[in-house]
Amino acid sequence: MRIGVFGGTFDPVHFGHLQTIEAAALKLRLDRVLYVPAARSPHKDALPSDPRHRVAMLALALEGRPDWSISFEELDREPPSYSVDTLRALARRSTADELWLLMGSDALAGLARWKEPEEILRLARIGAFHREPYVGDRLVLPSVPGLAGRLTVFDAGSVRISSTQLREALSAGKSPAGSVPAGVAEYITKHGLYRSGVARR
Repeated sequence: MRIGVFGGTFDPVHFGHLQTIEAAALKLRLDRVLYVPAARSPHKDALPSDPRHRVAMLALALEGRPDWSISFEELDREPPSYSVDTLRALARRSTADELWLLMGSDALAGLARWKEPEEILRLARIGAFHREPYVGDRLVLPSVPGLAGRLTVFDAGSVRISSTQLREALSAGKSPAGSVPAGVAEYITKHGLYRSGVARR
């Protein structure tokens, strides 16, 4: 079985997190996808929102997709959340499966700075979708031994949404409609998430 592993803070989950993985599932012939919300990313300074909200929004976004599910692997560990630790745990439980770590080309460009990048490549193949600024001829391949033979880069279409920009828009009082699934938009409104002056935890 081919399993895609897609990590992030998902704060909040949006169409960019969904449409790119739809493309990855088709391109890489994935049987399942695991969304792995991070407790705290080692690459980000700001603390994410309460994981209960982030998981609830993910669950709403993944409704109707039994082949896509949420893994609590990183939320159950002490932060920060490292992909190599997650892949080790998944590989131990799924010895017959082929793991694909999914990421944007912006994240791929910094792979050499991740914890144990060569071990990541031993545990999983990399499926990277184009994301600005590393698109097409501007794609940057990090200097990690063995990467070329374990990497597939694909076009997931142009989905210009980022969680950071979305949070800023919501803080300014704008509607999340059009950037997130309807159920997620309703959840954000109901709980008053990301509004200016409202605590994120």
